[in-house]
Amino acid sequence: MDETGKRLVEGLLRRRDFDTLVEMCEKDRRNWQEIRFHLYDLDEQLRWASIEAAAQLMKHWWKLGKEEKVRIYIRTLFWSISDESGGIGWSSPQTIAEIIVNIPELIGPYGSMMIAHCIEEPPLMKGCLWGIGRLGRQVTDSVYFFEDKVLETFHADDIETLGLASWAMGETGFRPAIPFLEELRLLTDIVVIYIKGDFLRKSLGEWAEEAVVKIEKMF
Repeated sequence: MDETGKRLVEGLLRRRDFDTLVEMCEKDRRNWQEIRFHLYDLDEQLRWASIEAAAQLMKHWWKLGKEEKVRIYIRTLFWSISDESGGIGWSSPQTIAEIIVNIPELIGPYGSMMIAHCIEEPPLMKGCLWGIGRLGRQVTDSVYFFEDKVLETFHADDIETLGLASWAMGETGFRPAIPFLEELRLLTDIVVIYIKGDFLRKSLGEWAEEAVVKIEKMF
């Protein structure tokens, strides 16, 4: 793809113009390849927009009856986080979760598979926690199934991991996390989490407090 095409795709991603991007991907697969390239972009705005654009394209294909094409791409994402790939698909958990949000029929088995493949892998743990939070109540049962592994994330030294774990537990209504959340309530370190197009900045204590309130409201 020439530089003009690359700049066009980048501009549409920054504007989150997913409808136009989907149309362009259907007309020229090089546009789809460019979006996939940005899944590994260090620019957070481009990376998250690419995750959403990929999910929108999968939703479009699904509606057209191209279910197997969608499943093939999801399998590609899982392969990218396997040892056999030789790399690490560090946006794959988020992309899988975003696809499921847009195509709820795919929650089984891909929701639990995402957790199983990523929750214990340090390079993928944050993406996994974000995916859990994005899927919310759809994966609550799976979070209970992986309870010990999920709660282990609260022993992380990384503030961002703790923030994501707090937010995710609130979104899933995971009651066993409350004691861990209580311990974080007074921490003032700032954590930024991408949620539905916005980068939300709150203290770790605020994320934990909000999570406790959400969990308690569910019971």
